[in-house]
Formats: sequence, C-alpha cells, structure tokens
Amino acid sequence: MVTARGRRPAHGAVAVALVLSVVLAVAAIVDQAGGRSLIEHADDVYASSGKEPSASVLYGLVYAVAVVDFLLWLLVLGVARSHRLSAAVLAVVVITVSASLAILLLVSTEYDARIFPPLWGVLALLPAAAGVLAATFLLRGRSARG
Repeated sequence: MVTARGRRPAHGAVAVALVLSVVLAVAAIVDQAGGRSLIEHADDVYASSGKEPSASVLYGLVYAVAVVDFLLWLLVLGVARSHRLSAAVLAVVVITVSASLAILLLVSTEYDARIFPPLWGVLALLPAAAGVLAATFLLRGRSARG
C-alpha cells in the first residue's frame, strides 16, 4: 500500500503543472497590458498581406490554452487525491491534450509564417512537462499498489 507520503510527489508535480498553467495566463496578461510582443510579432506576420491581426483572438487563444490546461490538471489532482487508479491514465490523457495545444501554438502558420512566437508554445508546453513527472509518480504509485 502506498502511503500519503508516497503520493506527495505526484500531487506536487500536478501542483507544478497547475502553477505553470497560471504562469502562461499571467505572461499573456502582462504582455497584453504592456510589452505586446505577441501582437508585434503578428503585425510582422500579417504586414505583407495588408491585414491587421486581432489582439483579442491571439491573446484569447493563449488564455484558452492556459484555462484548459489549468482545469484539466485540477481534474487530475482531484482524481489523484481520491486514490483512484485512473489518475495515472487521466494524467497521460491530459499530458497529450496539453502538449497538443502547446504544439498548436508552436506550429500555427498563416502567410508562410508562424503566428505565435516560439516563447508562447514553450510556455504552453511547461505544464505538460510537469505532467510527465506527475504521471511517472502516479504510475509508480499504482504499480507499488498492485
């Protein structure tokens, strides 16, 4: 049987994934309020087409990724705390969804240029990276039980 002490690393890793999801949202808020590096990059991408990028759509996509990540990792934390065996499987599914959303930010193109600077994709990948650690701990705890 795995003790509460044995589950702590998994819970901690999921908490890190939650925090990193918040970091993505905070970075977007700070950038939208001040630096506007995302919209400047998009301006360069769309300049040749004569179109203006929509700041609300671009930042909205980043916020959506952050919120989806946060809610999914919150679900993993709840399942992991209830001692369900499905927590490890759910963590792997959430890693896949989280990484897919991040990759979407990394590879989205229009007019043969990437819409989002690589920084945003990397920031979006961080919760999935922490999730790999969480899934490892959850799988290790599951194998120790069974």
